[in-house]
Amino acid sequence: MTNDSHDRSGRSSRRTLLAAGGTLATSLLGGCLGSGGSADSDTEAGASDGGSTTGGMATETATPTSDEWLSTELSAVRSGETFTVDSLTAPVVIQSFAVWCPKCKRLSNQLAQLDGTYTLLGLNTDPNEDAAKVRQHAEENDFGWRFAVAPTEMTQSLVDRFGSTVVNAPSTPVIVVCESGTATFLSGSDSTRPTIRQTAEEC
Repeated sequence: MTNDSHDRSGRSSRRTLLAAGGTLATSLLGGCLGSGGSADSDTEAGASDGGSTTGGMATETATPTSDEWLSTELSAVRSGETFTVDSLTAPVVIQSFAVWCPKCKRLSNQLAQLDGTYTLLGLNTDPNEDAAKVRQHAEENDFGWRFAVAPTEMTQSLVDRFGSTVVNAPSTPVIVVCESGTATFLSGSDSTRPTIRQTAEEC
């Protein structure tokens, strides 16, 4: 590949991430940081306080060999253990979140009460946050599952697959990955504990 090709690829990647960041900023300006709603409610996560209804449930078929986000190496913020999504025991429930997002915290409280055998992964997709912030967030809230920070290439791959909503934290994006590699994307009114549980059980 020529240097020009690398430059064009880099500019394209940055444009996509900037567009995703613009979506996030627009959501914040639109009042997506509102409070309200019960942390342990089975009702719509984030919807009770005027939350985003963008997204909804959309099923995407993915395999570990075709999607970079599944095979990107991650580092657990507490243990330092390295892993990939496709190396985890399925079904894997991935919450794309940001530390500053109250709706994310409420959804995390719901995930903590999931019944059944699932692998939970808190995936921080905010480029302004780092492992130290995520580790502090997990420890202060007593969230006992695995947390990691998505590197740029993983974030790009997620946006390519699911659209910019996957990195819009107030939309409470969740991805359920089955052993077959099938991935179901949930957001807004669909990312609730009952729907997440049902989706995982149907893997």
